[in-house]
Amino acid sequence: MRRIRAFGWAVVTCCAVSACGGGDSGERATAAATTATPARPSIRVSVPPAPAQTGTKQVRFDPCVEIGDEVVGRLGFDPGTRERDSGEMATDLLTSIGCDFNRVAVVDGEKIITGSVALISSNDTLAEIRSDKARNFLGDEPIRGRPALVYSTPQLPGICTASMSAPDGVFEVNLIVFPGPVPVPPPCDEIRSLAEGFAAALDGK
Repeated sequence: MRRIRAFGWAVVTCCAVSACGGGDSGERATAAATTATPARPSIRVSVPPAPAQTGTKQVRFDPCVEIGDEVVGRLGFDPGTRERDSGEMATDLLTSIGCDFNRVAVVDGEKIITGSVALISSNDTLAEIRSDKARNFLGDEPIRGRPALVYSTPQLPGICTASMSAPDGVFEVNLIVFPGPVPVPPPCDEIRSLAEGFAAALDGK
């Protein structure tokens, strides 16, 4: 309200001195700046809406809506494979909203999935994640300036996870690689660079 009142005072003063020659355009520009909303990223494949949330701590960052095809493709995954994560949930205690993408290679004219990434936004916390004794923690250096944890889970071979602090709680990047005819690096060798790339969608949030 202070800004609005100050702007109104400036308009009155302008009118008194110079008949407000540019007042209308200034008001239109201010209104446009106030009502403008960030453009959604370009997404080719539509997905169902996230589950309805019932908890008091809402998860607003939806990776399936906020992370566009350009970012997904640049990081080596096929935007056309975009789909809701099968582990999504919305309960009074925990809400988890996610999006999955596959990494695809062509071998002898046949498409082969060499890996998959799950991008999860939840109201979990890094402290709760750290308390899980079933995880093997590999580092806690910040990722894109955000407190983070990198870990593997021995019971889930082939998977590595980077969890970062986010406005709603935690943003996770889970990478799984599949053995096959195409050599792929171990998932924990790639996880930090992938997390840096996907976490860019959180900048300014």
